Amino acid sequence: MGSCQPMKIVTPQDNPAAREQGAVSAYGNFITVLINFLILAWIIFLMVKAVNRVRASIEKEKAPAPAAPPPQDILLLSEIRDLLRRRA
Repeated sequence: MGSCQPMKIVTPQDNPAAREQGAVSAYGNFITVLINFLILAWIIFLMVKAVNRVRASIEKEKAPAPAAPPPQDILLLSEIRDLLRRRA
């Protein structure tokens, strides 16, 4: 049977020093970054949702502006039309 080599134990706390001893799988760092990204994305989503809700409530509170009265020439033409209807 082949000789079994003892497992290397990586003792350094930082990745560059650990890489000097052999291959390093830093999946824990990836998971941490992924979780941080998801948390920040959720917070930004909630902030955008809140801003949109505030904008919608402000738009609802604004009363629509009263309709502008028709111009003077339209009023005169309407009066002429009404007078002509009465004569006919």
